Amino acid sequence: MTFQTFTGKEYLKIDVAGNFGLDKLTWDERIAWFDANEAQLSSLVPKAENPALFYAGIRAWEDAKAGHASGYPVSLDATCSGIQILAVLAGDRKAAEICNVVDTGKRADAYVEVYEEMVDRLGENAKIDRKLTKQAIMTSFYGSTAVPRDVFGEGILLETFYATLQDMAPGAWQINEAMLAIWDPTAHSNDWILPDNFHVHIKVMDRVTETVHFLNQPFEVSYRINQPTEQGRSLGANMVHSIDGMIVREMQRRCNYDHAHVKELERLIMRGAGGRSLRREKDQLALKLWVHYEQTGFLSARILNCLDIENLGLVDPEPIQLMLLDLPYKPFQIMTVHDCFRCLPNHGNDLRKQYNYLLAKLAQSELLSNLVSQITGRWIHVQKLDPQLHRDVYQANYALS
Repeated sequence: MTFQTFTGKEYLKIDVAGNFGLDKLTWDERIAWFDANEAQLSSLVPKAENPALFYAGIRAWEDAKAGHASGYPVSLDATCSGIQILAVLAGDRKAAEICNVVDTGKRADAYVEVYEEMVDRLGENAKIDRKLTKQAIMTSFYGSTAVPRDVFGEGILLETFYATLQDMAPGAWQINEAMLAIWDPTAHSNDWILPDNFHVHIKVMDRVTETVHFLNQPFEVSYRINQPTEQGRSLGANMVHSIDGMIVREMQRRCNYDHAHVKELERLIMRGAGGRSLRREKDQLALKLWVHYEQTGFLSARILNCLDIENLGLVDPEPIQLMLLDLPYKPFQIMTVHDCFRCLPNHGNDLRKQYNYLLAKLAQSELLSNLVSQITGRWIHVQKLDPQLHRDVYQANYALS
Protein backbone atom coordinates (compact mmCIF):
# COMPACT_ATOMS: atom_id res chain seq x y z
CA MET A 1 0.00 0.00 0.00
CA THR A 2 1.00 3.61 -0.47
CA PHE A 3 0.87 6.36 2.13
CA GLN A 4 -2.58 7.96 2.12
CA THR A 5 -2.79 11.74 2.37
CA PHE A 6 -5.76 13.93 3.27
CA THR A 7 -6.86 17.55 3.23
CA GLY A 8 -7.27 19.57 6.40
CA LYS A 9 -11.06 19.16 6.21
CA GLU A 10 -10.71 15.41 5.84
CA TYR A 11 -8.51 15.30 8.96
CA LEU A 12 -11.27 17.13 10.82
CA LYS A 13 -13.73 14.46 9.70
CA ILE A 14 -11.31 11.73 10.81
CA ASP A 15 -10.83 13.45 14.16
CA VAL A 16 -14.56 13.78 14.83
CA ALA A 17 -15.16 10.12 13.98
CA GLY A 18 -12.22 9.07 16.14
CA ASN A 19 -13.49 11.02 19.15
CA PHE A 20 -16.88 9.42 18.71
CA GLY A 21 -15.08 6.12 19.30
CA LEU A 22 -14.34 4.93 15.77
CA ASP A 23 -10.55 5.30 15.80
CA LYS A 24 -10.14 1.56 15.08
CA LEU A 25 -11.74 2.01 11.63
CA THR A 26 -9.79 2.78 8.45
CA TRP A 27 -9.37 6.37 7.31
CA ASP A 28 -11.93 5.92 4.55
CA GLU A 29 -14.44 4.32 6.91
CA ARG A 30 -14.14 7.21 9.36
CA ILE A 31 -14.64 9.79 6.63
CA ALA A 32 -17.63 7.84 5.27
CA TRP A 33 -19.18 7.67 8.76
CA PHE A 34 -18.77 11.43 9.16
CA ASP A 35 -20.38 12.15 5.80
CA ALA A 36 -23.29 9.84 6.59
CA ASN A 37 -23.89 11.44 10.01
CA GLU A 38 -22.95 15.07 9.42
CA ALA A 39 -26.55 16.31 9.71
CA GLN A 40 -27.02 14.75 13.15
CA LEU A 41 -23.58 15.15 14.73
CA SER A 42 -24.76 17.49 17.50
CA SER A 43 -27.35 14.98 18.68
CA LEU A 44 -24.62 12.31 18.97
CA VAL A 45 -22.52 14.23 21.52
CA PRO A 46 -23.93 12.34 24.56
CA LYS A 47 -23.06 9.02 22.87
CA ALA A 48 -19.46 9.96 22.03
CA GLU A 49 -16.53 8.24 23.69
CA ASN A 50 -14.85 11.65 24.17
CA PRO A 51 -17.82 14.05 24.18
CA ALA A 52 -15.84 17.25 24.84
CA LEU A 53 -13.38 16.67 22.00
CA PHE A 54 -16.18 15.36 19.78
CA TYR A 55 -18.13 18.59 20.30
CA ALA A 56 -15.02 20.74 19.81
CA GLY A 57 -14.35 18.96 16.52
CA ILE A 58 -17.91 19.64 15.34
CA ARG A 59 -17.47 23.34 16.11
CA ALA A 60 -14.14 23.34 14.23
CA TRP A 61 -15.86 21.70 11.26
CA GLU A 62 -18.53 24.40 11.20
CA ASP A 63 -15.81 27.07 11.31
CA ALA A 64 -13.94 25.37 8.47
CA LYS A 65 -17.05 25.27 6.28
CA ALA A 66 -17.57 28.97 6.94
CA GLY A 67 -13.95 29.72 6.00
CA HIS A 68 -12.91 30.66 9.55
CA ALA A 69 -9.72 29.52 11.29
CA SER A 70 -10.67 27.77 14.52
CA GLY A 71 -7.19 26.88 15.81
CA TYR A 72 -8.51 23.42 16.70
CA PRO A 73 -5.78 20.71 16.65
CA VAL A 74 -6.65 17.18 15.55
CA SER A 75 -5.34 14.22 17.55
CA LEU A 76 -3.39 11.28 16.16
CA ASP A 77 -2.30 8.54 18.54
CA ALA A 78 0.43 5.95 18.20
CA THR A 79 -1.09 2.48 18.05
CA CYS A 80 0.58 0.49 20.85
CA SER A 81 3.74 2.62 20.97
CA GLY A 82 5.59 0.20 23.27
CA ILE A 83 5.19 -2.73 20.88
CA GLN A 84 5.96 -0.42 17.95
CA ILE A 85 9.30 0.48 19.51
CA LEU A 86 10.15 -3.14 20.31
CA ALA A 87 9.18 -4.17 16.77
CA VAL A 88 11.47 -1.69 15.04
CA LEU A 89 14.37 -2.30 17.43
CA ALA A 90 14.19 -6.04 16.74
CA GLY A 91 13.33 -5.81 13.04
CA ASP A 92 10.27 -7.86 13.94
CA ARG A 93 7.91 -7.82 10.95
CA LYS A 94 5.22 -9.89 12.67
CA ALA A 95 5.04 -7.49 15.61
CA ALA A 96 5.23 -4.54 13.21
CA GLU A 97 2.16 -5.79 11.35
CA ILE A 98 -0.08 -6.07 14.41
CA CYS A 99 0.72 -2.52 15.57
CA ASN A 100 0.59 -0.77 12.15
CA VAL A 101 4.32 -0.16 11.70
CA VAL A 102 3.98 -2.14 8.47
CA ASP A 103 0.76 -1.99 6.47
CA THR A 104 -1.47 -5.05 6.15
CA GLY A 105 -4.35 -3.36 4.32
CA LYS A 106 -6.31 -2.59 7.47
CA ARG A 107 -6.09 -0.61 10.69
CA ALA A 108 -4.74 -3.27 13.05
CA ASP A 109 -5.18 -3.43 16.83
CA ALA A 110 -2.45 -5.48 18.49
CA TYR A 111 -4.54 -6.24 21.56
CA VAL A 112 -7.47 -7.50 19.51
CA GLU A 113 -5.16 -9.48 17.22
CA VAL A 114 -3.62 -11.34 20.16
CA TYR A 115 -7.00 -11.85 21.85
CA GLU A 116 -8.58 -13.30 18.73
CA GLU A 117 -5.60 -15.57 18.11
CA MET A 118 -5.91 -16.88 21.67
CA VAL A 119 -9.62 -17.54 21.13
CA ASP A 120 -8.85 -19.47 17.95
CA ARG A 121 -6.22 -21.56 19.71
CA LEU A 122 -8.31 -22.29 22.78
CA GLY A 123 -11.56 -23.05 20.99
CA GLU A 124 -14.20 -24.09 23.51
CA ASN A 125 -11.82 -23.32 26.38
CA ALA A 126 -11.64 -19.63 25.42
CA LYS A 127 -13.13 -18.19 28.60
CA ILE A 128 -11.09 -15.01 28.56
CA ASP A 129 -12.01 -11.35 28.94
CA ARG A 130 -10.94 -8.98 26.15
CA LYS A 131 -10.23 -5.98 28.41
CA LEU A 132 -8.28 -8.04 30.92
CA THR A 133 -6.34 -9.65 28.08
CA LYS A 134 -5.31 -6.17 26.92
CA GLN A 135 -3.92 -5.41 30.39
CA ALA A 136 -2.01 -8.68 30.39
CA ILE A 137 -0.49 -7.97 26.96
CA MET A 138 0.46 -4.40 27.80
CA THR A 139 2.19 -5.26 31.07
CA SER A 140 3.83 -8.48 29.88
CA PHE A 141 5.86 -6.59 27.28
CA TYR A 142 7.17 -4.51 30.19
CA GLY A 143 8.32 -7.58 32.09
CA SER A 144 5.30 -8.25 34.28
CA THR A 145 4.35 -11.81 35.17
CA ALA A 146 1.95 -10.92 37.99
CA VAL A 147 -0.74 -9.33 35.82
CA PRO A 148 -0.88 -12.17 33.24
CA ARG A 149 -1.06 -14.67 36.13
CA ASP A 150 -3.87 -12.70 37.76
CA VAL A 151 -5.78 -12.61 34.47
CA PHE A 152 -5.24 -16.20 33.31
CA GLY A 153 -4.24 -18.10 36.42
CA GLU A 154 -1.95 -21.11 36.06
CA GLY A 155 -2.36 -23.70 33.34
CA ILE A 156 -3.53 -23.82 29.74
CA LEU A 157 -4.75 -20.20 29.51
CA LEU A 158 -1.46 -18.75 30.71
CA GLU A 159 0.57 -21.13 28.56
CA THR A 160 -1.49 -20.22 25.49
CA PHE A 161 -1.07 -16.51 26.27
CA TYR A 162 2.72 -16.71 26.31
CA ALA A 163 2.87 -19.00 23.28
CA THR A 164 0.70 -16.57 21.33
CA LEU A 165 2.89 -13.58 22.19
CA GLN A 166 6.04 -15.44 21.22
CA ASP A 167 4.52 -16.45 17.87
CA MET A 168 2.93 -13.10 16.98
CA ALA A 169 5.79 -10.87 18.18
CA PRO A 170 8.90 -13.06 18.31
CA GLY A 171 11.52 -10.32 18.18
CA ALA A 172 9.72 -8.04 20.60
CA TRP A 173 9.30 -10.94 23.02
CA GLN A 174 12.99 -11.85 22.72
CA ILE A 175 13.91 -8.30 23.78
CA ASN A 176 11.56 -8.62 26.73
CA GLU A 177 13.25 -11.81 27.88
CA ALA A 178 16.75 -10.51 27.17
CA MET A 179 16.23 -7.45 29.36
CA LEU A 180 15.37 -9.76 32.25
CA ALA A 181 18.47 -11.86 31.60
CA ILE A 182 20.96 -8.97 31.60
CA TRP A 183 19.85 -7.60 34.97
CA ASP A 184 22.94 -6.83 37.07
CA PRO A 185 22.39 -7.97 40.70
CA THR A 186 25.28 -5.74 41.86
CA ALA A 187 24.13 -2.48 40.26
CA HIS A 188 22.88 0.47 42.30
CA SER A 189 21.49 2.09 39.14
CA ASN A 190 20.91 1.44 35.46
CA ASP A 191 22.30 4.10 33.16
CA TRP A 192 22.46 4.80 29.43
CA ILE A 193 22.68 7.69 26.99
CA LEU A 194 20.26 8.11 24.11
CA PRO A 195 21.20 9.46 20.65
CA ASP A 196 19.93 12.95 21.52
CA ASN A 197 22.37 12.96 24.50
CA PHE A 198 19.60 12.45 27.04
CA HIS A 199 21.17 10.73 30.04
CA VAL A 200 19.04 8.06 31.68
CA HIS A 201 19.79 7.35 35.34
CA ILE A 202 17.44 5.01 37.17
CA LYS A 203 18.20 4.02 40.74
CA VAL A 204 17.64 0.42 41.76
CA MET A 205 15.19 0.54 44.67
CA ASP A 206 14.64 -2.39 47.00
CA ARG A 207 11.94 -2.81 49.63
CA VAL A 208 13.08 -3.49 53.19
CA THR A 209 10.95 -4.23 56.21
CA GLU A 210 11.74 -3.47 59.84
CA THR A 211 9.91 -4.21 63.03
CA VAL A 212 9.32 -1.20 65.30
CA HIS A 213 7.65 -1.12 68.69
CA PHE A 214 4.99 1.35 69.70
CA LEU A 215 3.22 1.10 73.06
CA ASN A 216 4.88 -2.27 73.53
CA GLN A 217 3.31 -3.57 70.31
CA PRO A 218 5.40 -4.70 67.30
CA PHE A 219 4.61 -3.14 63.91
CA GLU A 220 6.20 -3.90 60.55
CA VAL A 221 7.27 -0.85 58.56
CA SER A 222 8.27 -1.16 54.91
CA TYR A 223 10.17 1.38 52.86
CA ARG A 224 12.38 1.48 49.77
CA ILE A 225 16.10 2.16 49.66
CA ASN A 226 18.65 2.42 46.89
CA GLN A 227 20.48 -0.91 46.90
CA PRO A 228 21.11 -3.77 44.43
CA THR A 229 18.50 -6.48 44.01
CA GLU A 230 19.01 -10.05 42.89
CA GLN A 231 16.37 -9.73 40.18
CA GLY A 232 14.57 -6.85 38.50
CA ARG A 233 11.84 -6.50 35.90
CA SER A 234 11.98 -2.77 35.24
CA LEU A 235 14.88 -2.64 32.79
CA GLY A 236 12.91 -3.39 29.61
CA ALA A 237 10.08 -1.05 30.50
CA ASN A 238 12.46 1.79 31.35
CA MET A 239 14.40 1.32 28.12
CA VAL A 240 11.23 1.44 26.01
CA HIS A 241 9.86 4.43 27.93
CA SER A 242 13.13 6.30 27.45
CA ILE A 243 12.97 5.77 23.69
CA ASP A 244 9.29 6.76 23.73
CA GLY A 245 10.32 10.05 25.35
CA MET A 246 13.07 10.57 22.76
CA ILE A 247 10.53 10.11 19.97
CA VAL A 248 8.39 12.88 21.48
CA ARG A 249 11.42 15.19 21.66
CA GLU A 250 12.45 14.33 18.11
CA MET A 251 8.93 14.97 16.81
CA GLN A 252 9.04 18.43 18.36
CA ARG A 253 12.45 19.13 16.84
CA ARG A 254 11.55 17.90 13.36
CA CYS A 255 8.09 19.44 13.10
CA ASN A 256 8.73 22.80 14.76
CA TYR A 257 12.22 23.49 13.48
CA ASP A 258 13.84 26.92 13.04
CA HIS A 259 13.09 27.64 9.38
CA ALA A 260 15.66 30.42 8.95
CA HIS A 261 18.42 28.36 10.58
CA VAL A 262 17.64 25.30 8.45
CA LYS A 263 17.78 27.36 5.27
CA GLU A 264 21.13 28.76 6.37
CA LEU A 265 22.46 25.22 6.97
CA GLU A 266 21.32 24.22 3.50
CA ARG A 267 23.25 27.15 2.00
CA LEU A 268 26.38 26.34 4.02
CA ILE A 269 26.31 22.68 2.96
CA MET A 270 25.85 23.62 -0.69
CA ARG A 271 28.88 25.93 -0.45
CA GLY A 272 30.97 23.31 1.33
CA ALA A 273 31.59 25.78 4.14
CA GLY A 274 32.20 25.04 7.79
CA GLY A 275 34.94 25.27 10.38
CA ARG A 276 35.94 22.83 13.11
CA SER A 277 35.52 24.93 16.22
CA LEU A 278 35.46 23.12 19.57
CA ARG A 279 35.65 26.14 21.86
CA ARG A 280 31.93 26.70 22.37
CA GLU A 281 29.44 24.62 24.34
CA LYS A 282 27.34 24.06 21.20
CA ASP A 283 30.43 22.75 19.40
CA GLN A 284 31.00 20.17 22.12
CA LEU A 285 27.36 19.12 22.03
CA ALA A 286 27.40 18.82 18.24
CA LEU A 287 30.40 16.51 18.46
CA LYS A 288 28.74 14.39 21.17
CA LEU A 289 25.60 14.03 19.05
CA TRP A 290 27.69 13.04 16.07
CA VAL A 291 29.50 10.38 18.10
CA HIS A 292 26.13 9.02 19.24
CA TYR A 293 25.12 8.83 15.58
CA GLU A 294 28.29 6.94 14.69
CA GLN A 295 27.67 4.47 17.53
CA THR A 296 23.94 3.94 16.96
CA GLY A 297 23.16 4.89 13.37
CA PHE A 298 20.40 7.20 14.62
CA LEU A 299 20.97 10.93 14.07
CA SER A 300 19.10 13.24 16.42
CA ALA A 301 17.59 16.43 15.00
CA ARG A 302 18.95 18.18 18.08
CA ILE A 303 22.20 18.52 16.15
CA LEU A 304 20.58 21.03 13.77
CA ASN A 305 20.45 23.73 16.45
CA CYS A 306 24.12 23.17 17.25
CA LEU A 307 25.56 23.48 13.75
CA ASP A 308 26.68 26.71 12.08
CA ILE A 309 29.49 27.98 9.87
CA GLU A 310 32.05 27.64 12.67
CA ASN A 311 31.57 23.93 13.41
CA LEU A 312 29.92 22.34 10.36
CA GLY A 313 33.25 20.80 9.45
CA LEU A 314 33.04 18.55 12.53
CA VAL A 315 30.44 16.33 10.83
CA ASP A 316 29.82 14.64 7.52
CA PRO A 317 27.40 17.00 5.75
CA GLU A 318 25.62 14.24 3.78
CA PRO A 319 23.54 12.78 6.68
CA ILE A 320 22.70 16.34 7.75
CA GLN A 321 21.55 17.19 4.24
CA LEU A 322 19.42 14.05 4.07
CA MET A 323 17.78 14.97 7.36
CA LEU A 324 17.01 18.46 6.07
CA LEU A 325 15.36 16.96 2.99
CA ASP A 326 13.13 14.81 5.22
CA LEU A 327 11.84 17.73 7.28
CA PRO A 328 8.37 19.15 6.54
CA TYR A 329 8.34 21.89 3.91
CA LYS A 330 7.09 24.32 6.55
CA PRO A 331 7.57 24.01 10.32
CA PHE A 332 4.49 23.74 12.52
CA GLN A 333 3.68 23.46 16.19
CA ILE A 334 2.60 20.21 17.81
CA MET A 335 1.25 19.31 21.23
CA THR A 336 2.11 15.96 22.79
CA VAL A 337 0.69 13.88 25.61
CA HIS A 338 2.80 10.72 25.80
CA ASP A 339 2.16 9.10 22.40
CA CYS A 340 -0.74 11.35 21.37
CA PHE A 341 0.26 14.06 18.90
CA ARG A 342 -1.91 17.07 18.08
CA CYS A 343 -1.48 19.60 15.29
CA LEU A 344 -3.59 21.82 13.09
CA PRO A 345 -5.48 19.74 10.48
CA ASN A 346 -3.51 21.04 7.48
CA HIS A 347 -0.33 19.53 8.93
CA GLY A 348 -1.71 16.02 9.50
CA ASN A 349 0.16 14.47 6.57
CA ASP A 350 3.51 15.89 7.69
CA LEU A 351 2.93 14.80 11.28
CA ARG A 352 2.32 11.20 10.23
CA LYS A 353 5.29 11.24 7.84
CA GLN A 354 7.66 12.44 10.56
CA TYR A 355 6.50 9.70 12.92
CA ASN A 356 7.05 7.09 10.19
CA TYR A 357 10.45 8.60 9.50
CA LEU A 358 11.50 8.18 13.15
CA LEU A 359 10.28 4.58 13.34
CA ALA A 360 12.08 3.77 10.09
CA LYS A 361 15.33 5.30 11.32
CA LEU A 362 15.05 3.33 14.58
CA ALA A 363 14.49 0.16 12.55
CA GLN A 364 17.57 0.93 10.46
CA SER A 365 19.73 1.79 13.46
CA GLU A 366 21.80 -0.27 15.88
CA LEU A 367 20.27 1.46 18.88
CA LEU A 368 19.29 -1.78 20.61
CA SER A 369 22.83 -3.14 20.38
CA ASN A 370 24.17 0.15 21.69
CA LEU A 371 21.80 0.31 24.68
CA VAL A 372 22.34 -3.31 25.67
CA SER A 373 26.09 -2.75 25.44
CA GLN A 374 25.88 0.33 27.64
CA ILE A 375 23.78 -1.49 30.24
CA THR A 376 26.02 -4.56 30.38
CA GLY A 377 29.34 -2.74 30.00
CA ARG A 378 30.48 -4.92 27.10
CA TRP A 379 29.81 -4.85 23.36
CA ILE A 380 26.85 -7.01 22.36
CA HIS A 381 25.53 -7.03 18.81
CA VAL A 382 21.83 -7.83 18.50
CA GLN A 383 20.92 -9.27 15.10
CA LYS A 384 17.67 -7.96 13.61
CA LEU A 385 15.12 -10.50 12.44
CA ASP A 386 14.47 -8.46 9.29
CA PRO A 387 17.23 -5.95 8.50
CA GLN A 388 15.13 -4.50 5.66
CA LEU A 389 12.04 -3.75 7.75
CA HIS A 390 12.69 0.00 7.60
CA ARG A 391 11.97 0.09 3.86
CA ASP A 392 8.27 -0.61 4.47
CA VAL A 393 7.85 1.61 7.52
CA TYR A 394 7.95 4.86 5.53
CA GLN A 395 4.63 3.96 3.84
CA ALA A 396 2.77 2.89 7.01
CA ASN A 397 -0.70 4.38 7.13
CA TYR A 398 -1.80 3.79 10.71
CA ALA A 399 1.32 4.02 12.89
CA LEU A 400 -0.33 7.24 14.05
CA SER A 401 -4.07 6.82 13.84
